[in-house]
Amino acid sequence: MRGSGYDAAVQVMVSPSPATSSPATDYDVVIFGGAFSGSSLGLLLKRARPETRVLIVEKSEVFDRKVGESTSEVAGCFLTRVLGLSHYLSCEHFQKHGLRMWFTTPENDCPNACAEIGPNTQARLPTFQLDRSKLDLHLLEMAEKEGCTVIRPATIKSFELNGAGKNVIVLKHDGETKTLTAGWVADCSGKASLVARQRGIWRKLESHPVHSMWVRFSNVLSLDTHEARTQAPCLKDGPSVARASATNHLMGRGWWSWIIPLSNGDFSAGVTWDERIFTPPSEGPVGERVKQHLTSQPIGKLMFKDAAPTENDARIYKYLPYYSTEVCGDGWILAGDAAGFMDPLYSQGLDYCAHATYAAHKILLKSLNGECVKMALDHHNMIYPQSYQRWYHALYKNKYQYLGDADLMHAAFLMDIATYFIGPVRAVYADADMEYSTMPYNGPGGAIFARFMAFYNRRLEVIARKRLAAGTYGKNNLKHRHLLRMPFEANTKAVRHLLHGMRVWLKVEVETMFVRPIEALPDPAVKTAPPPVMVKA
Repeated sequence: MRGSGYDAAVQVMVSPSPATSSPATDYDVVIFGGAFSGSSLGLLLKRARPETRVLIVEKSEVFDRKVGESTSEVAGCFLTRVLGLSHYLSCEHFQKHGLRMWFTTPENDCPNACAEIGPNTQARLPTFQLDRSKLDLHLLEMAEKEGCTVIRPATIKSFELNGAGKNVIVLKHDGETKTLTAGWVADCSGKASLVARQRGIWRKLESHPVHSMWVRFSNVLSLDTHEARTQAPCLKDGPSVARASATNHLMGRGWWSWIIPLSNGDFSAGVTWDERIFTPPSEGPVGERVKQHLTSQPIGKLMFKDAAPTENDARIYKYLPYYSTEVCGDGWILAGDAAGFMDPLYSQGLDYCAHATYAAHKILLKSLNGECVKMALDHHNMIYPQSYQRWYHALYKNKYQYLGDADLMHAAFLMDIATYFIGPVRAVYADADMEYSTMPYNGPGGAIFARFMAFYNRRLEVIARKRLAAGTYGKNNLKHRHLLRMPFEANTKAVRHLLHGMRVWLKVEVETMFVRPIEALPDPAVKTAPPPVMVKA
């Protein structure tokens, strides 16, 4: 005889799957933010599971600019191989050919004398100089075409994260307030970090106090023009690839500036600085302040002396780096810059957006298909902050101390980019689905690379302080040219660049072996107690 337990089991076995059951919520997934990460997440979900009800809530009428508008190879792979945007990017954006750095000394005003580090030939893998306002709009339109519902402009007034299938969102659109229910909330709101701030899990990375301001310029003199080469004859020689197609960086102790060409002829340019070492111009409109800084460097002066800043297209951000102590939970997940941001020096912000967004879509698909995702959420909450901290210590902790020394940055340039190609770049091109589903520097191999990189980063910072003590900081910042004859590749050939960088590092290590360094930079994350007050008895 079949009892009630058996009947209940049969009922569970034949109950409709989540894909076919009547909806208990207005949407399966509500995405906060429709820029790169939000639109990409919507696209990935709809392509993998077309029946998913996705709502994208975007606050702006027109997308704004981002800090730097350049990709590196991991993001390039995501854009081309995962999202399938190769043709669009080739038609509408600027093909990037590597990273180029320029160095000078305080007394030099001649662009011919500036030291140069960069590629000699074209890049082997696709990377792009992006107009983010165009790209974000294109992705949002693609997501809508794939079946995502888009509400824009709309403001998230409030939300309650009550668990999967129980989330409530209140938004305002066209003067009307609406209350919606959602199975999942995916926060892709960028630096607004709506969920992290509401939950109290947003943190400023206090040990890396860097700020940034930037603007778009018209009437910039490209380094590859006849006029530029006439004024600076050194530009006639050197690399076989066009210099202007790279992301050009002007380098100094405590700061760096990017110069990025855009497809409409404008240039995105800005300065990022460590407040412990450097202070940029602080008076006047942002565009004029950026121009004043750029023209204080010979290459910048050559390019920007007649440039016109677009003042309504200027931005300034204090304390760029931040992170979230958790990135997912029951019914919610963070992706893109809503989860964290580090530093734009190597243009790897979109790399992290790609990984976090792809990983989020894999977790959401499991849940929407009726699988238990508790272990997946716990794992993601473990690997994201681990990856973030490894990334920070490997590349950026106190790095601004040696940004202005061509020898030290030559070593760092070779080793940083070689390890990037040997690790993250090679991995995503070998198996995009597996690698984007996790975070960079993950696993035992990632830990080994991260420790090695953190070690040489610490040593280069110490050598910089030794050179400052000896008065030799930047001693080869003039009339030196370090051009990579062999481009970086996503295979073991990059080891040759790594070994070259190690030789440069060891040379400066030996040179300063017996020099005592100046005092280290203060760590803002370490709160020092005030001295005790002596009171007479």
